[in-house]
Amino acid sequence: MSLIVGWGHRDDEDEVVPQLARFLKTHAWLIGGRDDAVIEAVHRHRVALREVLAAVGCGLSVEPDLVRVHNPAPPLSSRVPEGDSPQGVWFWLTVSALESLPPRARLGQVAAAARAAAAEIELSVTQSGAELGAFAAALRRLCDCGLLEELEGRVEALLEGEDDPPVLLKVHHARLVHVLPRGVPVDEYGQWSTDPAEDPEGWLASLPRSADPGVRVCGMLADQAVVHACDLDEDELQWLSDKGPVHGAAVAGAFDLALEHRLEGAAFVMPQESYDERVSGRFRFPNRRRSSAGTVRHAALLLVDALTVEGERGGALAPGAGWCGAPKSWVVRRLGEMAVQHPWWSKDLRADLPRLADDVRGVLEPEADLLRVVVGYEDWWWLSPAAARWTVLPEEQPVPGNGVKESVR
Repeated sequence: MSLIVGWGHRDDEDEVVPQLARFLKTHAWLIGGRDDAVIEAVHRHRVALREVLAAVGCGLSVEPDLVRVHNPAPPLSSRVPEGDSPQGVWFWLTVSALESLPPRARLGQVAAAARAAAAEIELSVTQSGAELGAFAAALRRLCDCGLLEELEGRVEALLEGEDDPPVLLKVHHARLVHVLPRGVPVDEYGQWSTDPAEDPEGWLASLPRSADPGVRVCGMLADQAVVHACDLDEDELQWLSDKGPVHGAAVAGAFDLALEHRLEGAAFVMPQESYDERVSGRFRFPNRRRSSAGTVRHAALLLVDALTVEGERGGALAPGAGWCGAPKSWVVRRLGEMAVQHPWWSKDLRADLPRLADDVRGVLEPEADLLRVVVGYEDWWWLSPAAARWTVLPEEQPVPGNGVKESVR
């Protein structure tokens, strides 16, 4: 994790707090010994930071050697991702097992406890290469969050297949309380009322959400690349229309961002000149200049242009007003025509257009949320009206007023 050198020694709160707030939205765990400069700055400005983060629904825990940002529950309109995450499964299995382990434990002890937890929920353990890779990635995430600390060796030794690798870990039991979401309803026995493994959508629906539509909308704006009007409920839409231009812009300004508001939705945007990966999300929309795009990113931008001009606007399956759609067969065909026009594209991708289409979908759909695919007899690709903000420009043409939309997760 990058540190902003000097934050802990600056007193200009108006300048430091927006940078810290953006940093905390993308780095929810700060731990002592690694992030000392930022932790010191958070301690100095914690009152102002709590106010800024509360406006987007976040809580802030500040301890001498730990800073934890508690992000709000996703809106009820959010789509639950399909499938599961093997890394996520092993993360939670290990968290459940750490409480019973001593402050210092061997990697073999941690692995055995996590596998025992897997057996309790009747999850088969194969110790295949893919499973070990997911387990090691989960352990690395636990180290990044400061729940585990490597005293000797590294957790990736698990991949070598030994039952008890020579790795010694420190378990920070006091930090485990910061992992679980706050305010989850419990039954008379103190257990969660809804089992997330059996009913993930019901569990998500049970999480507490702000009664203030402004806080909910601003939380979405801070967490998502773009907020589409078609995803908002009636109260949220009314707030965005009536109070968004003033109150939403004020919240954006507290993060040193700007609010872009259109009929179809809104977004928090960072000016290009102030873009800094250390205090912004990892996702960045493809560069608009051809020379630095690469095959998939350049193809994604060209497809934005093509769908915006040629796609079917609206329709019964469209996610919302202004979305442009086309069947996947049209997408593959247009990408083929583009591949002929751009011989510098990857030879392998030009020869495998369905794979190129899937890669383009991977750019536009998951984090940018500019594309939604409706599955049917033939899949339809629907492009958000927000995608028209980007286009392909000649290398020599300037890009006036260019902005970078960052997903601050």
